[in-house]
Amino acid sequence: MKLRLFMCVGFLCAGLYGCNTRYTIFPPSDHYILRYQNPVSMCAEIKGTANTPPEGSSPAEITYSQITINTRPYWSTAQSESQDLVDEATFEALAKRFNDTDFAGTTERCMTLPMMYVQTESLNIVSDNDYDAAHPAGTSLNDLFLVKYVCVDDILKPPYNFKGTDEQNESGFPAWMFKDEVSAFNLRKPTLIQFNFTFYPKVQPDQNGIHRFTITYTNIEGKVLNATTGALNLAGRQS
Repeated sequence: MKLRLFMCVGFLCAGLYGCNTRYTIFPPSDHYILRYQNPVSMCAEIKGTANTPPEGSSPAEITYSQITINTRPYWSTAQSESQDLVDEATFEALAKRFNDTDFAGTTERCMTLPMMYVQTESLNIVSDNDYDAAHPAGTSLNDLFLVKYVCVDDILKPPYNFKGTDEQNESGFPAWMFKDEVSAFNLRKPTLIQFNFTFYPKVQPDQNGIHRFTITYTNIEGKVLNATTGALNLAGRQS
């Protein structure tokens, strides 16, 4: 009986101690952005859903639809989020430049993905094959593709604005996620973005054909990074 009583008192004391101690696994942060990145390379890969081939078709005759093109600094996602980060002194200078010094939240609410800090000039996407009559090989496909990306430009407008746009709310996106036509992205010229883009075609090409897409990123300081996907036989609208 005494043992049980002592145990109960012990648990009660532990509970009281816990209630009076402010403890969290997420430490406080003065900054919303926790890492800035200056990428020096770019990779691109294309993925698609294979259409059911006619009986007897060879692998080369299989076509793909519903494609996505993904770009990032390195093939490894872990590397893409841990390499080319700025040092602490540069981080503090950038935090001051972007007025990100008074977040007063915990790291649970922070942007943990690394953000670029030089304004974007443009993204451009081309194919080495004809897409349609108005878009022969090598011409810009910016009006035919959407791009999904992370951007916190608006969030850092005082006082830390986390209210999404009507389009974001309709799509179920958080305030830092966007999906625009590539040409609209280029008009926006965002700055604080993750160097990780996902491209979606609005329409399929006119005809079946093998495509290799090249994505080019340019910022206002003249940095140019590009990458080319592997080949994929895309299903056409007129197939």
